[in-house]
Amino acid sequence: MKEGRERKAAMDSAETRGGKRPEKWLINEARGVWGTLSRTVGWSFAAGILIILQARMLASACHRVVIDHSGVVTVLPLVVGIMLLVTIRGLVVFFSERSSAAAAAHVKERVRSLLYRRLQALGPAGLAGEETGPMVEAVTAGVEGLEPYVSRFLPHLALAAILPLMTLALVFSTEWRTGLVLLFSAPFIPLFTILIGRGSERLNQRQWGRLSRMAGHLLDLVHGLPDLKIFGVAKREAAVVAQVSDDYRQATMAVLRLAFLSAFALEFFATVGTAVVAVMIGFQLLGRSLSLVDGLFVLLLAPEFYLPLRTLGLSYHSRMQGVAAAERIVPLLDLPLSEGYSGVLLPAEGAPCVRFEDVAFRYGGLRGGVSGIDFELPAGSMTALAGESGTGKTTLVRLLVGLARPESGRILINGVDLTLLSPDAWRGRLAWVPQHPFFFAGTIRDNLLLGRPTASEDEVGAALEAASAQAFIQRLPHGLDTGLGDRGAGLSGGELRRLALARAFLRDASLVVLDEPTAGLDADNELLVGEALQRLAAGRTVLVISHREDTLRRAGRVVVLAGGCIERIVPAAEFLAGMEDRP
Repeated sequence: MKEGRERKAAMDSAETRGGKRPEKWLINEARGVWGTLSRTVGWSFAAGILIILQARMLASACHRVVIDHSGVVTVLPLVVGIMLLVTIRGLVVFFSERSSAAAAAHVKERVRSLLYRRLQALGPAGLAGEETGPMVEAVTAGVEGLEPYVSRFLPHLALAAILPLMTLALVFSTEWRTGLVLLFSAPFIPLFTILIGRGSERLNQRQWGRLSRMAGHLLDLVHGLPDLKIFGVAKREAAVVAQVSDDYRQATMAVLRLAFLSAFALEFFATVGTAVVAVMIGFQLLGRSLSLVDGLFVLLLAPEFYLPLRTLGLSYHSRMQGVAAAERIVPLLDLPLSEGYSGVLLPAEGAPCVRFEDVAFRYGGLRGGVSGIDFELPAGSMTALAGESGTGKTTLVRLLVGLARPESGRILINGVDLTLLSPDAWRGRLAWVPQHPFFFAGTIRDNLLLGRPTASEDEVGAALEAASAQAFIQRLPHGLDTGLGDRGAGLSGGELRRLALARAFLRDASLVVLDEPTAGLDADNELLVGEALQRLAAGRTVLVISHREDTLRRAGRVVVLAGGCIERIVPAAEFLAGMEDRP
């Protein structure tokens, strides 16, 4: 419960600060690439100087042709110089872009590494209550969203503070009246950028939230697609997805409309300022109070004066995108590590005796879970958990294997509190066979060795034989080297269950936990899996979740759960007799 409050506080803190804390974190991350970003700004500054030189040479060439009536020979060196400056400027821009891309790539790599390490350290226990879709969105698209902030916004922010001042100094030294026009018109660009940007920032943050929810929705639909097809509602859900996608499209267009409005405001003030400068220079040229070379030079510099400010305004969307991504990433990095599983004691050898003492757990401190759980798994016994769906069976399993920790009470392993045991050593003595075992795209051998990579060929063969899987493996064209698709595609459900049991045999764990090992199997496969389960239970402590009579019959006793509490603990024979007596 305390963990849930801490997590909520961390999430609320990031949101209520209006993005200030995430942006501060972004700047701190960017400090690691200050050197690369400084080179980016340096290259861009050099490009600005080249533009000024190019403007001066172009103005001089025009002056010689129009006023001095110079020939081609006189103007040719200036034309060659301008072409050379254009070439050099292209190279400088290339190096600037490459440097900014390198800085952004370094930041993304570091943040992604921090996220992976944090999520790995948190484990399933620390991530309880976190939705998978938004989390994946933060690790993938969220990290990518940081790139424009680093590669665009930060360099443009520095350039907007340097280049306009340098240009303004040159304009004032040439024609001070035009300098005053530039000086007083410049603040309107950042002012309107901020005013419009605040509204678009709120929309952008709301859009990020929509994207996260949509990702979670789509992930849930993909997981439940077989059930949707069975109940004939797949088309209806497809229509819902289409509606959600259309709503997201319309919201995205609203953000873009505001972004285009911001761009229009920037272009409007820059264009008006340049037009006023052109008019003032025209009148002074007519009055002969300004030479053509100086007038053209100032006129060519006017758009370059506004350019860094306009670019910064257009990069403000990159800032919003980066801050919105950071607002999701920072809370993930701030999730508190699970407490209570940092012990150093090693569990005793052999089948353990497990004792639940007044254990309680609630997901998010509010919903589901169990309370007042008090029972024992005797060493070397097989105990079954029974009860309706949602009564807390899977929750007890998660608590036992360390994927969650009790909010109150304790779990004793041979009289030692589970929190005092080394997590790695404890999990090394466990074998967990879920209802839907995990198989990755690879060979059968690779999937079997997942639980024990150092197993020999003889040990693999013995595990397959004990799990009643050797026969169908031999019928496969390549035997153990037969390739499986994702989630075990290529084998039937019964064959995959037996492979999962073979993996448990190969692991040679002292405590085995199984979740509905025979659910959904036909009679032949159920018999084979049940016999393998009986062999697996020899000399081990086994906890099995099941509703199947054949599996329950193999257990010594049954713990019946109802409403997250223990309803009764009875011998398996008595429980089965009660099932037969029901109408």
